[in-house]
Amino acid sequence: MSGPAKRLVVTVAADGTVSAVTEGITGSKCLNYIAVLEDLLAAQTVHSEYTSDFHRVTGAVTNRQEQHDGR
Repeated sequence: MSGPAKRLVVTVAADGTVSAVTEGITGSKCLNYIAVLEDLLAAQTVHSEYTSDFHRVTGAVTNRQEQHDGR
């Protein structure tokens, strides 16, 4: 079972403004993608905000129950 595809969606507006959104990248790893984009474009981020993927937990969640016999 694989998770959502990891993507960096880049949009270039008519005035040359570039915006980018990461998708399927959880936690602070998304910041690495933005840093690469800044390097490629010789640009600097003016505004950023986290998407819901930033807060999404990766991996499986394990539910564990224990039963004790009271001794």
